[in-house]
This record gives sequence, C-alpha cells and structure tokens, in this order.
Amino acid sequence: MTGITDGTVTPKQMARRLRDDLAARGVTIRHSEALELVAHQWGARDWNTLAARQQGGGARPAEGPAVPILRIFDRAKAVEFYVEFLGFRLDWEHGGHADHSPLYAQVSRGSAVLHLSEHHGDASPGGAALIPVVDVDALHAELRARPYDYARPGVSAEEWGRVMVVVDPFHNRVVFHQPLPAAVEPRPTQAAAPIEVVEELAVGPDVAFDAFTRRIGEWWHDAYSPGGLVSMDAGGAAGAPVTMTLADGTTYRWGTVTTWEPPVRYAQTFTLAQDVEHPSELDVRFSGRPDGGCTVRFAHGGWTTANVADRARFSEWGILLGRFAALAEGRPVPPVPAWVTGEGAAER
Repeated sequence: MTGITDGTVTPKQMARRLRDDLAARGVTIRHSEALELVAHQWGARDWNTLAARQQGGGARPAEGPAVPILRIFDRAKAVEFYVEFLGFRLDWEHGGHADHSPLYAQVSRGSAVLHLSEHHGDASPGGAALIPVVDVDALHAELRARPYDYARPGVSAEEWGRVMVVVDPFHNRVVFHQPLPAAVEPRPTQAAAPIEVVEELAVGPDVAFDAFTRRIGEWWHDAYSPGGLVSMDAGGAAGAPVTMTLADGTTYRWGTVTTWEPPVRYAQTFTLAQDVEHPSELDVRFSGRPDGGCTVRFAHGGWTTANVADRARFSEWGILLGRFAALAEGRPVPPVPAWVTGEGAAER
C-alpha cells in the first residue's frame, strides 16, 4: 500500500486535501484547523505533538479512532443538549449562521469526540454513539443536577456492564457504557441478571408510587401495547390482574400484582410479549430521601432458561421510565422517539 505507509503523503498534504474535500461540500475551514483534525486522526493530542513525533522519527499509526457523525437539524437544540446538558465542549463549527448554510461541528468530552452535521447524506436520524465511561453513576448524578426538561435518563444493569442511554432532540442515542470489572455469574435460579433502571425524583415516595401504579396509563405508550391502547389498570392489591383495555373493547391481561405495599414497593408478574407459562417479574421500590425526594429502583427480572430468550426485547425501559419520572414530577411527558413508533415524527 502506498501513501501513508511509504511516506509519500505527509500530514500537511493530508490537511490540504481535507480542506479541499470539505470545500467541495461547502464547508470552509482554516489550514490550522485542518492540521488539528489530521493530528487527531493520527492519534496525536494536537498538531504540535504530531509534528514533534514526525521530527523525532516516532512510529506513525496507520489508523485513528473512529468519529461518529450524528445528524442534527437545529443548532440551538444541539448546543443545549450536547454542551449545556451532556457537558461536551464545542470544539469548532462551520456553517449554520447568517448564511443559513448547513452546520457541521465537533463536540468532545474527554477523549470522546462526536461530529454533528446538518448536511443531507452525512447520516440518518436515529443514529447512535457508544461512549465508554469509568463511572456511569457519577455521570448520571451530574446530568440529573442540570436543569434540562427533555431527558431524564436512568442507569440500567446489563450483562455487559452498566448503561445509560440518552436520546437527543433528533432521536440519536448516546449510550454511555461502564464495562463490568469482571464477568458476573447469575444467581443459580436465574439465567440472566435483571434489567435495572434507577430514577432520582424530586417528589416523595407516595407521589411516585401513585404515578407509577394508578396513573400508569398516562406515562405508558401505545407503542408498547398490542395496539390501540385506551387505558391501563395496575390492579390495586396483591393478586389483582394487571390489564390493558384496547380500542376494540378487549381486555389484555399482562400480569398479576404480587406485592402492593404503598408507598414503598410494587411488584407483578410480567407476560407482555411473553409466554404466559413462563412470566418474568417487575419489582419497583421507592425510597424516601432527606431532601424530600425519592429514589425509584426498577428491576425487570425473573429470567430463567425458559424465558431468557425474550430478555433482549426489553431494552427500552429507560424511555418509558423517563416518561413516568416526568409525570411524577409534574413536567411535560416527553414523546417516544420516532424510531420506536416507526413514524416520521414522534407525537407528544
């Protein structure tokens, strides 16, 4: 292979080619900015570091870290989400101002780098980026402390680590992933660990319990029902059926209440999209905090060898529980992303 490996193309030549290619797409950057981009692709911190490496005869990597490109449609909403909420730094941007040209920008947080683009064809809405983190719970606490009404992410425990999924205003998913330090063996009675989500609410356990159970029909979404959802009933007592009423007048039973202890615990069997002979389990616990709020710990467990194949279907609890949290706190219930509903735009 010629070029990079045999030294016939230098980093400065690559920077000039990058400027030319971007200019052909209507994006203008300075030569110094092109040099910094090339340096990052070579794995260097900045251009000076790369130049020193070249002069010193150090090994040059043939590849750099991949940079996800996420499609956006509004600069203000992108900055509000990525910079003000997620804590990324806006490194540079081109377009998107008075000339109404499409925006192309780079944001970064630590070693994580994302490109945001309004250019048609660069990416499709509903993309995703996976960002490894050391402490996802600390990041979760940081985000919860920021005044952003359109995302209240939770943390879930998966077999591959602890995960926090945040959906941006353009339906792209940013997945923060903390790997497990070592393989965790499931308990003998389980084939897989529970799916867990934690929500920190600004209301007390009584309000949260009521919102989760008696007002479930206000935060659940028809995308997670057999179709034509009209109302829901979470039972109200141990042994009571958990049901959905559908538009055709039928009643769909998707569980039985096993624990009804307001305002501290609610549990039920769970057969939604599952074999009723092999149900899984929902267990929700509400713990008051000294500040008057509460911690809600949600677990979808009961996975056995007979039903564990269904577990992968239930990766979107964070979306539903984000709607529950908003309702409990009296905030507008956020829409379900379009990639869930399969529609061109999500409804409220």
